[in-house]
Amino acid sequence: MKKNKTENSIDQFKNFFLTSPSVLWLLLFIITLAFTVTHYPGRSNLSYSYNIGDVAKRDIKAPKNFFVEDKAATNQKKNEVRESIRSVYDFDAGLMDRISANIDNAMKIPRDLFTKANEEDPEPTFAIVLETKPAFEEKLGIEISKNAYSVLHKHQFSPDISVKMKTILEKILTIGVVANKELLLKEENKGIILRTIGTRDEKIVNILKPFYSPEQAKVMVRIEGQPVLKDMNYNLSNLIVDLCQRLLQPNVSLNKNETERRSREAEDQIKPILYQIVAGEMILREGERVDKIQLVKLNALQEQVEEKNIFLSSTGLALITFFSILTIYLFFLKDHKKLKALHNKHILFLALGLALYLTFAKFAVYMAQSADPDLSWDLSSVSFFMIIPIPAAAMVVCLFLGFDIAVFFTFILALLTSLSFSGNIEVFIFFFLSSIAAAYWIKERQERKNFIIAGFKLAIFNTALALSLSFYSLSQSPDVIVLSKEMAFAFCGGLFSATFTIGFTPLIEILFNYSTDSKLLEFSNLDQPLMKQLMIEAPGTYNHSVIVATLAEAAASAIDAGTLKAKVMGYYHDIGKLDKTLYFIENQTDGKNKHDKLSPSMSALILIQHVKKGIEFAKQHKLPEEILEGITQHHGTSLIKFFYQKSLNSGNDTVKEEDFRYPGPKPQTREAAIVMLADVVEAAIRALDRPTPARIQGRVKELINDIFADGQLEECELTLKDLHQIAKSFNNILTSIYHSRIEYPEKSQEKKKEKNGIAKDTDRQSAKKEIPNGQNPAKDKTDLKRLGL
Repeated sequence: MKKNKTENSIDQFKNFFLTSPSVLWLLLFIITLAFTVTHYPGRSNLSYSYNIGDVAKRDIKAPKNFFVEDKAATNQKKNEVRESIRSVYDFDAGLMDRISANIDNAMKIPRDLFTKANEEDPEPTFAIVLETKPAFEEKLGIEISKNAYSVLHKHQFSPDISVKMKTILEKILTIGVVANKELLLKEENKGIILRTIGTRDEKIVNILKPFYSPEQAKVMVRIEGQPVLKDMNYNLSNLIVDLCQRLLQPNVSLNKNETERRSREAEDQIKPILYQIVAGEMILREGERVDKIQLVKLNALQEQVEEKNIFLSSTGLALITFFSILTIYLFFLKDHKKLKALHNKHILFLALGLALYLTFAKFAVYMAQSADPDLSWDLSSVSFFMIIPIPAAAMVVCLFLGFDIAVFFTFILALLTSLSFSGNIEVFIFFFLSSIAAAYWIKERQERKNFIIAGFKLAIFNTALALSLSFYSLSQSPDVIVLSKEMAFAFCGGLFSATFTIGFTPLIEILFNYSTDSKLLEFSNLDQPLMKQLMIEAPGTYNHSVIVATLAEAAASAIDAGTLKAKVMGYYHDIGKLDKTLYFIENQTDGKNKHDKLSPSMSALILIQHVKKGIEFAKQHKLPEEILEGITQHHGTSLIKFFYQKSLNSGNDTVKEEDFRYPGPKPQTREAAIVMLADVVEAAIRALDRPTPARIQGRVKELINDIFADGQLEECELTLKDLHQIAKSFNNILTSIYHSRIEYPEKSQEKKKEKNGIAKDTDRQSAKKEIPNGQNPAKDKTDLKRLGL
C-alpha cells in the first residue's frame, strides 16, 4: 500500500514537473541567479580615477572613514622579512653509502676471479681480468684506463684498496661539498638551514667556510690521502687519489623551492601598514595637481565604492540574462511546433545544456586566472577561449530538437559566453558562427562517422574564423606565432566539439528518452523482444506490421520525410494487439470471429483499447517517444465505420458517433500520418478480391481520399503533392506484393473454391460493399483526382 502511495506521489510530481508553467519560471530564475553569481563584471572607471600630474576637476572629500595602505612601507617590511629568511640547503647523507656500495660492488667483480683460483689453477691473467672492465666501470660509475686497471690487477683488487678509498671520501663528504660555494658564502651574514634529506632534520649553520667547493674537495683528497696511503706503492696511491677525485660529488645543494616557499610564508604574515582617512577629510582640491600620496588615497577611495559599482553591474548582468532568455523563449520557443509535446522536458534539456556549457566557459576563465593571477579582466584578448567546445551544445540540440531551435539556443549561449569573457563582440561572433556551422553540418545525417566528418569541417571553419578575427583585431603587423597559436586552438576546439557530441549523445538519449537515428536503428531490428513476441503470439499482426513499415519507409523516402522514423513507427504501431490477439481477424486461424458474439459498442471498445495497450507496452519496454507517437496517432480520431454502422442497423437510436472514434490525437507529424495511411491501405488491399494494379490504384486513391476528407491530416504538414507521391509509392509496392501469379493446373480447382472467400479485417471494415443496406455515415465527398497516377 505504501509502495503504491509512493509511486502515485512520484507520478504526481513528475506530471507537475512536466506540465506546470511555474517550473519554466523557476528554471529561468535559477539560471539567471547562477550566472550572475558566478560572473561578476569588471570594475568601472569612476570619477576618482586620476593619474599623477592630472588637475582635479572638483573637490574630493572622504565620504566615510576608511583605511589607506602604505604600500611602500608594506613592501619595505616584506623586503626586510624576505632578506632575513635563511636559505635552505639539502645535505645528502646517503651519498657516501651509495659511493661505498658502488666501490664494493665494482671491486668484487674482478676480485672473485682471484678468489676462485686455487693451487692447481693459475691466477687469472690480465687478459682474462680485462674482460670484467666494462662491468667494473658500470658498477663504479666512472671509466678508467687500461693501465689503471692493470695496476689494480697487479694488486689483485685488494679489499684494502676499497677501504682506503672509502676512508678518504668519508672524511671529505662528512664535512660537506657544495656545488657553488660563492653563492653559499653570500649567506654568511645570516647563516643557512641545513636539512638532511630523508630524515628532514634541520640545523642552523652560521660558519660556512669549512664547506668544500668541488675544486677544494679534489685538493683535499690528496691531502687527506697522504697519511692513509703513505705505505702504498706510488702508482697505486696515485690511482686511488684519482679515483676518489672522480667519484667525489657535491652532497650539499641549495633547495630553491623550499627557500622561496618559506619566504612567501613569511611575507604572508606581514599585515598591510595602514593609516586612517577620516570622513570629511579633504583628499583633493579643485585645480590641484595630483601627487603620489593623493593618488594612493584616491585609489583607496575608488576601492571603497567598488562594492556599490559591482552591485549595479551585477544587477545589469542579471537583467540582460533574464530578458535575453525570456525574449528568445516567448518569441521563438514557447509555441514552436517541435516543442509542443512534452514542452517542459524539452525546455529542461535546453536549460541543462545551457548551464553545462556555461560551466565549461567559467572553468576556462578560472583556469586562465589561476595560471596568471595578474591577467586583466579582458579575457577575450587571450585566444584560449577558442578551444572551449561550445559548438558541441548546438550540435547536440540540433540532433534532438532540430536546426532552427539550435540556432535560437546558440544565440543565447554565445551571448552569455561572451559576457563571461568581458562582453567582447569577438567572442560572440566566434561562438555564434561556429555553433551554427556545427549544427548545420550535423543536421542531415546522424551516423557516428558523420560526427567526425562534421568535427573536421568545424575545425577548418574555426581556423578560418580565428584568422579572420585576428586580422580584424590587429593594430599592427601580425605575429606569426600568435596567429599560429590561435589557429591551433580553434582547430582543436572543432575536434573537441565533435568528441563531446559523441560522448554526450548516448547519455542524453538515456536521461531524456530522446532518439537519434542510431537509437532508432537499434529498434528497427526485428530481433527486439517485443517484435519476437509479436511474431510468435500474433503472426498475422506481425506480418501486417512489417508490410506497413515497408510502405511507410518507401512513402517517407518519396517525400523526404524521416524514413527510419516512419519505418520503426510501422513496426510497432500495432503492438497493443498483443493484449487480445484473437479479436483481430489477421490472427484468427479457425475461421471463427469473436466479434460475432459481441455488441458493436464492445467490439469498438476492444479495437480502441489496442491503442492504449500499445502505449502501455511501449512505456513498459522503454520505447522511444517516436514509437509512442506512432502508436498513439496511427488511427487519429478516425471512425470505426463497420461497427458504427452495425450499431445503427441494430435499431439503437442512442448511438453516438464519438463512441466509435479512436481517442487520437490526429497525426502531428508527416511520419505519423504516413503510418496511418499505410496501415489503412495495407489492411484494405489485403482484403481486396483480385488485386490487379488498376484495382489497387483505385482502392488506394479511395482510401486516402476518405482519410483526407475525414480531416485526419489537418494537423500535420502533408501537402497534396506529398499525398500524390505517397499514393504512387504505395501503388508500386502493393502491386509488387500482390502481383499476378502463375496458376498451376493442379491448383485451379482449389483457386475457384477460394474465390470470393477472403475474410475482411475487422479493424478495417470500412469498404462500401461491407456496409449493410448501403448506409454510410455522412462525410465530405472531396475527391483527390489523379491521386497516385
